[in-house]
Amino acid sequence: MTPFQKSIFSTLLAVLSLVSDAIAQSVAEKQAQPPIPSGSNFLGLGIGAFPKTSGSSDLRVMALPVVQYNWNNIAYISGLKAGVWGFTSEDRSLRIGLYAEPRFGYNASDNARTAGMADREFAIDAGPSMRWTTPAGVVNLEYGFDVTGRSHGQAAQMQFIRPLITGQGFRLNGLAAASWQNAAMNDYYWGMRASETPDGLARNVGAGVSFSAGLTGLYAIGGSGAVFFGVSVNRLSNTQANSPVAERSYTPLMYLGYGWRM
Repeated sequence: MTPFQKSIFSTLLAVLSLVSDAIAQSVAEKQAQPPIPSGSNFLGLGIGAFPKTSGSSDLRVMALPVVQYNWNNIAYISGLKAGVWGFTSEDRSLRIGLYAEPRFGYNASDNARTAGMADREFAIDAGPSMRWTTPAGVVNLEYGFDVTGRSHGQAAQMQFIRPLITGQGFRLNGLAAASWQNAAMNDYYWGMRASETPDGLARNVGAGVSFSAGLTGLYAIGGSGAVFFGVSVNRLSNTQANSPVAERSYTPLMYLGYGWRM
């Protein structure tokens, strides 16, 4: 092979490698969407179960509409989260924008450990976000502020989502995440105010990092219908696990639903 032919061959290999990476990134980004690994817009109804109060053993079951919609690569709704992208790299592997997501509170009367306390109110976290798509999976970074002023707290999350099964009929993602909450947010949801304790002394919790891992999936039925599901386990931070309201150091999240790809 002549030097010229070697040069052409090397160039072709480089181009094929770039195309392969771009395709892999496109597939990874489309599928790696929590809570539903759907390659298209999606509308459905799901039933979820999660702890009634912070760290409680009893679960709260809720029925919620599920929307997954991307508008022209600029704005999106994914489950209960919404956001806009302000910067997208030329190959779409890197996106930077803003997000907003609800944070559920709880009724203090739902647990013996929180009975007599004030209810913790529903809140919304919002702030900057980044998505980095690689052939191996998708990395999501978020830094949120309680814009509703419930806790006046802050939270950050680093999440990795890897497509495990990428077929058209069945899709499965694995995910792992580390989440940090500052002292103000943990004190609001996991602590006790001075007015809520027998001795009149507040039980402050402090900042900490929790870890979670789980699976999300979608099984196609017919032309456009699909069953979606997810399950994850969250390891509370040490400060949360040792709080006066927590009954366990691991908490589950489960959901199951049906919807339509649009």
